[in-house]
Amino acid sequence: MAGKPKDHYVPQFYLDAFSSDKNPYTPHIFQYSQESIVPAAIKDIAAEKDFYTFTNKKDSTTSRDIDEFHTMIEGKVGAAIKDIIRTEEINCDDDQKQMIAVFIALLAVRTPGFVKAMEAIRAEGMKEFMAMNAMDKSVFKKQSEEAGIILNAKELEEHRQFVLNKEYSVEFKEARAFFLAQGIELSMELADGYYRSKHWHLVINPTWKVFVTSDNPISIYRPTYIPPIYNAGLGNGTIFLPLSPRIGLLLRDLPLSKSKFEITSEKKIDYINSNTMGFSNNYIYGNLKSKKILSSYQRVGNKQFQEIKPARAKWAPYTFFMTNPVPEEFLS
Repeated sequence: MAGKPKDHYVPQFYLDAFSSDKNPYTPHIFQYSQESIVPAAIKDIAAEKDFYTFTNKKDSTTSRDIDEFHTMIEGKVGAAIKDIIRTEEINCDDDQKQMIAVFIALLAVRTPGFVKAMEAIRAEGMKEFMAMNAMDKSVFKKQSEEAGIILNAKELEEHRQFVLNKEYSVEFKEARAFFLAQGIELSMELADGYYRSKHWHLVINPTWKVFVTSDNPISIYRPTYIPPIYNAGLGNGTIFLPLSPRIGLLLRDLPLSKSKFEITSEKKIDYINSNTMGFSNNYIYGNLKSKKILSSYQRVGNKQFQEIKPARAKWAPYTFFMTNPVPEEFLS
């Protein structure tokens, strides 16, 4: 791995706001896994070697275009986000706000957690579609024969039950490149909605507790004004991004009475952190070493963002739900 670039899928300038020690010669952030708390340098976390390096099959050339794109966006928004943290105000002009919207949208789709979630959605979709076809024996027999699978009646039924019970896994080759590219396309649509449609709010935490962030920093809440059956994901859901241990950015389709508000309830801070933890992939990060935060992470768990639960609805052939986001109770 020597000489290969280390790609930070969560930008270092963003994580720096959660640092516990600005001294570059000492660890200055705390990384939590399900097992332990490890002090770490920001340059060593939320990164993978060659995560944004891709090889062209035709001529074997490598491309770093995705990394260069992210770096360009980070350069445009870093100072503006730091200014929001410093002033506790969203004093951005239209161009800055639009670029921050792009940054937020990209942050939601550039991580290993997003790739795994998309793999799970695609795999469950394929399995569910095949199971639906297998419900009709004649259709299943015809499709098997068209695919060159010739079986006797007993073998065909065993195969059909295997498909119906979804007793297999689906894997994708080159999934990272495909889903990251798909994510960039999705992010442009999300960014336009975040900039034009969602209302921005600052959440101030004056308590002794702190906001944590993760290796999948964007978390989603289900708005209280829509039915629970609707997923309300990255598009229509309430989006929360912790900016520092004391400040969070909230994007919502309907505006609240105030664009900036304090949350003085420690239970509500715990509620917000629990959702951040649930959307993490492998790690959360904070500026404190806290056994209470660790025990909470162990209790809440992670990878909720990658859990896919297919379900059929009466009014549609099939519907796919990711883990339904928790309601935005901390706003009430």
